[in-house]
Amino acid sequence: MGRQCAASSMKILLTADLHYRLPWFQWLIDQAPKYDLVCVAGDFLDIFHPEPRESQAREVSALIRELAQRTRVAVCSGNHDDAGRLITADRAPVYDWFARLGDHPKITTDGSTQVIDNLIVTTVPYHSSRAEKSIWLDRGRSIRMQRGGQWMVLHHVPPSVGPNDSGEEREAAGILAAYQPDYFLAGHIHQFPYLGGNAPLKGSAERL
Repeated sequence: MGRQCAASSMKILLTADLHYRLPWFQWLIDQAPKYDLVCVAGDFLDIFHPEPRESQAREVSALIRELAQRTRVAVCSGNHDDAGRLITADRAPVYDWFARLGDHPKITTDGSTQVIDNLIVTTVPYHSSRAEKSIWLDRGRSIRMQRGGQWMVLHHVPPSVGPNDSGEEREAAGILAAYQPDYFLAGHIHQFPYLGGNAPLKGSAERL
């Protein structure tokens, strides 16, 4: 999904759930120069793939760094991305392979908030509790209150979309309602928006 962010005049591409399909990563690298920011909302790896997830993470890390040579990048983890050890960042856990991506000046990695042009970007790790997610969300909201401007949250799980929602989706809906970012970008549900009866969500990427 590529949309124009009107207030910041940024052209943003959102994707998610690449699941270690390396040609899809290459397509993203090829498309990257057309956009000011590429967001990947989790599930870089594939827990069902025969290659060990640590090896997948090394390969994917190299591809994300290559992507960042073309444009700015923001990433958050998903439920397939548990590879290697967890480390503590800002009093809450993130995977080490994601944390190392933050060494690149053009990558906003898992569990961080950065200002990109005039857009505040917060990336929320999947493997953290609601209280731990609040650490990063509180920071993003505080920056918006201090400096103004638009705030975008990147979170793997989308808000509730139907009667059969999981607890994760209800939690995401609670986050959206409590923090009310200008944009809430997510992935995880592979068939969305093809599910019947779906409509744009307040505060969602449909507003981009």
